[in-house]
Amino acid sequence: MLKKMYAFLIIAFFLVGCAAAPIRKNSRFDSYFQNGEKTVSVVPVSIKFYKLTAGGVPEQMDEWDIQSDALFKTAIMEKLDSSRKIKIKILDEDTLNSDLKTFLDEQTGLYRAVSQSIIAHTYMEGNIFPLKLKNFDYTLGPQLNRINDFIPCDTILFISGTTTYWTGGRVFLGVCGALLGAATGIVVLPGDVPDWVSAALVDSKTGDIIWFRYMGAPNCQIGDLRDKKTVSKTVNYLFREVINND
Repeated sequence: MLKKMYAFLIIAFFLVGCAAAPIRKNSRFDSYFQNGEKTVSVVPVSIKFYKLTAGGVPEQMDEWDIQSDALFKTAIMEKLDSSRKIKIKILDEDTLNSDLKTFLDEQTGLYRAVSQSIIAHTYMEGNIFPLKLKNFDYTLGPQLNRINDFIPCDTILFISGTTTYWTGGRVFLGVCGALLGAATGIVVLPGDVPDWVSAALVDSKTGDIIWFRYMGAPNCQIGDLRDKKTVSKTVNYLFREVINND
């Protein structure tokens, strides 16, 4: 909430809005949902939460992950389960043995790394690879097929991201920076961790990412991902054009 107070000040001074980021999709996507219903497994959401002090030192807050994961899964069910083209399955980690949990952790970690590469090379101006835009061919690899041993599905839904929350001292520093920025046109705050969230539909048999969407800084203020309404808005934004029911 504290960081969001500062974000409001930045918006007031610089009129920063939330621009819609385009979808990235594999050449297979347009026909992927045309051949009958697809079972989509939702794996644990991987949002990393940080608390940021006035000194700019980020502290990871693991206890917030579970709360956010539950909110995301509820919002996904509300958004996508009515589609006639997909059947949503929520993966219950408590049913997995230690080996399978390790495997799933490895895959969510791999997706996080790949998603950051996609963001860097297909969204960030000055760093875009034109070939990656023309031929979107990112993959997690065929080893992902092992997920069908414990939750049979056609497609896997991954969500990953990072978000930060500021202490009172950090907010004070931010207010001072905003006031200085209003006068000089420059805002510099060391140590901040950029907010971002990504979502992807991945073919469970091949590991190919067939659809991907991103939202985050500097074009979007994401909000508090521990809050039900904020998570619902985030899911609506990410999936608003993913599947056409007609």
